[in-house]
Amino acid sequence: MEWLNPQILPPPSETIPYALSGNISIGFGQQKTGLFEATAITLTRVGTGMLAGLLVSSCLAIMVIELPLLRRLILPIVQSLAPIAPVAWIPFTIAVIGIGSQAAVFIVFMAVLGTMSLSLIAALDGIPAEYLKIARNLGTSRMRMWWYVRLPAITPGAMTAIRMSFFGAWMAVLAGEMAGINSGLGYMIIMAQQMYNMKLVMIGILAIGFIGFIIDRLLLLANAKLLQWIE
Repeated sequence: MEWLNPQILPPPSETIPYALSGNISIGFGQQKTGLFEATAITLTRVGTGMLAGLLVSSCLAIMVIELPLLRRLILPIVQSLAPIAPVAWIPFTIAVIGIGSQAAVFIVFMAVLGTMSLSLIAALDGIPAEYLKIARNLGTSRMRMWWYVRLPAITPGAMTAIRMSFFGAWMAVLAGEMAGINSGLGYMIIMAQQMYNMKLVMIGILAIGFIGFIIDRLLLLANAKLLQWIE
């Protein structure tokens, strides 16, 4: 409709053919990046950071449940980390780690660690006491208690927490890439904006939403498969 300047908000008649042209790239030399390459880099960072965050969160949750003395030490630290926005870690990360993939992975890790740990601890604390009492009366070992009682009991809440953590991780890594980490999907969008390639900016924004939607659907599908026993 051209209600806005087409150079600022390019119409679909220009954006879609450009997206299908196969020449979606920006930059020169070593700084040149394309849509598919940038997307692959960002997804790798998110996956690595989330996996590390999930593993460490699980270890912290187990320690809090198994060793009540550590609850007083670990829980306040986790509760202090959870409210910190991932963007706040960006200057510290760039100063200490640099601007490579390790920095982006660390930002995702910090975005996941606090909220995921609290979610797992809350789910474990919420297990009905009679489940644990019956298992102990039947002589269940500690390892079998975790595998057959606690883990199935917290799986629904844990899967929801993973979905929410993904959205936080996805936004965190994109913010980090836009703020100074010189590769990935967020970096490509910022570079396109600086070179006034608004069609590529719009394609990058649409890619962020589309990829986030697809991954969320996959997590929902995995959730349904894992929780068939509930039905």
